[in-house]
Amino acid sequence: MVETARRPRVLFVDDDPRVLEGLRRSFEGLDVDWELSFQADPLEAERLARDGGFDVIVCDLSMPVLDGLGLLGRLRASGVRSQTIILTGTGDMASAVNAINSVGVFRYYTKPCPAPQLASGIAEAIEKGRRGGLAAAALDVLPFATIAVDRAMTVVFTNRRGAELLVEGDAIMIDRGGICRANTPDASKTFHAAVAAVASSGQPAVLALAGRSGQEHSVLIEPAEATTPGAIAILFIRELDAIVLPDPEAIRTLFHLTASEARLAHVLASGQDVKEAARSIGITPSTARTYLKAIFMKTGVNRQSELIRLLCSSVPGR
Repeated sequence: MVETARRPRVLFVDDDPRVLEGLRRSFEGLDVDWELSFQADPLEAERLARDGGFDVIVCDLSMPVLDGLGLLGRLRASGVRSQTIILTGTGDMASAVNAINSVGVFRYYTKPCPAPQLASGIAEAIEKGRRGGLAAAALDVLPFATIAVDRAMTVVFTNRRGAELLVEGDAIMIDRGGICRANTPDASKTFHAAVAAVASSGQPAVLALAGRSGQEHSVLIEPAEATTPGAIAILFIRELDAIVLPDPEAIRTLFHLTASEARLAHVLASGQDVKEAARSIGITPSTARTYLKAIFMKTGVNRQSELIRLLCSSVPGR
């Protein structure tokens, strides 16, 4: 007799019953085969989570009696190993960073979060749980910030380092209206225009942002993919003096590139766009694009951000 695979179980916790009812209605319209539970009492949610074997817990951060951070911390301490997702308002960014760092939250989303976006995160969390937790969330283990923004320039997703940068507010921040901005009006205008241009053209761009502290940041802006619902662009942000570039010879050997291709990949890993990279190594943009096609084919990626992640995670830097 063949045993039927168990349906993934997802628990939603929010002290506002209206939010839970909205989530229930939203997920009824999505094509997901999950067993969904909804709980407004965090103490009852704690009991259910300890006894229920949930694959994923989606939890509001700000709740009376027992807030989301306290609930998830108690569950971790009692041995519950469900993947966890935090939902919170933009004013609780510092608490969200604390949750990400202290109780191992898998994803963090700001309210209101579109149901397809949340469902995508839940699906990724379920998959991570099925892998036994051996692979850390890819965006969180890399040394640069990843922030997804929507058309209104509100944050729909951030990895751990991205949340930290937003809380620090040195070069990039969230204002009281929930808008992602640079630290001066002029820089914000340039930043927002660059994001809009990338979303419109579908072509990535690189922007420099200076922090109040004098720290320079490189911002690679790429159009969002369909797997990030609600977002129009993804920002990959790195402090310039924190960049440790992969060694060109190691890149060439590991990925079977030519010397010229390896030199280009080495420069692209710093966050420069193709035109800037071509100028840096003394070739034409047309030649650089030809090399880049070969690099993508040999490395198995098709976006510059994916190339950066691959090189930084698999090749020693110097």
